[in-house]
Amino acid sequence: MKREYEENPYLSARAEYGDRYGAAVNEAARWRQIAFFLLMLCLAFGGMMIWMSTQNKVIPYVVQVDKQGYSVAIKSAEQGSAADMRVVVASLSRFFSNFKTVVVDTYAQRAMVNDVYGYLARGSSAESIVTHYYRENNPFSNTDGNTTLVEVKSVLAVGGGGTSWQVLWTENKIRRGEVTSSTEWRAIVTIAISPVRDLADVIKNPLGIYITELNMAQDVVTDDD
Repeated sequence: MKREYEENPYLSARAEYGDRYGAAVNEAARWRQIAFFLLMLCLAFGGMMIWMSTQNKVIPYVVQVDKQGYSVAIKSAEQGSAADMRVVVASLSRFFSNFKTVVVDTYAQRAMVNDVYGYLARGSSAESIVTHYYRENNPFSNTDGNTTLVEVKSVLAVGGGGTSWQVLWTENKIRRGEVTSSTEWRAIVTIAISPVRDLADVIKNPLGIYITELNMAQDVVTDDD
């Protein structure tokens, strides 16, 4: 009995070639797509890690201790009240004490100057005023051995916003252990509070209290007859 249909060997070979190599080509194309997707995913994660590594953030913490030195409260300075009046008073007192104090020790004087700039907002008018004052009254040119000691008298808020403050202090000129002169000073400052991110700024100004404006003058004392 003769076969009603006789297979064409060329068509059969073509079909076998397509089944064998076409599947391999399709499989390779799928793996290329998967590899390309994984490459894009790795690049995205790599870019995210690089961005996160550049975001240096240091969160300062405020620790409150009792009389025995045991911690009774620990909280983030960013979550806490950086505008607490006691904190502002302490910061402004430290600023003006370091700003106007003059000592013979060059190392100690440099440390105080660096501390002063840690409380000044960069590019502000207060920074310009302090820089100009240091140029006119160079604390490192104290060659005669005279010193100036500062005694802060009061730090009071001006207005209800908590951004303007008045500072009163006394400057005592001392030579060979004796007070040669005493003057009264007054300043009005404007502050701004900004969370500190960089470690170097945390060391200088952990609570981010910055002086943006500064007006300073010596009080005129009149004697009443």
